[in-house]
Amino acid sequence: MKKRVLKLSLIVGGALLMLSGCGHSSGASNQNKQTLNLMQTATLTTLDSTNQATLPEFNTLVNTTEGLYRLNSKDQPVPAMATKIVKPTKNGTQYVFHIRKNAKWSNGDPVLASDFEYAWKRAMNPANKPVYTYIFSGIKNADAINNGKKS
Repeated sequence: MKKRVLKLSLIVGGALLMLSGCGHSSGASNQNKQTLNLMQTATLTTLDSTNQATLPEFNTLVNTTEGLYRLNSKDQPVPAMATKIVKPTKNGTQYVFHIRKNAKWSNGDPVLASDFEYAWKRAMNPANKPVYTYIFSGIKNADAINNGKKS
């Protein structure tokens, strides 16, 4: 019985794999388009990066957003929106990031330092019921904000 199920699974899996390569192109106008279709394992409840808490939401955000750095194939940070990996200054208390000049939002607007500032402040705002405020621990005033001692 187990062998029959395994064989059937392999046949169905192989057929699906072959069929996944089948597609329809409507001509030369589609040759320059690039599309990636991904399947999720569950319904997404939010794409708010402040409040996402499930693996499907996290995976979607990882696949659709970019931060200052990304991990390479060896899980080492490399520049993404940042122009380089920065070293701390002022006795390890200050980091100065420079954003790539060609960094743009999907509508073509440039990505600015104020966009990162807004996102971090929004992620710490108790009114947004943030989930992961602890990751900001170590940033000036983050713990006081998280504990309601500062706005």
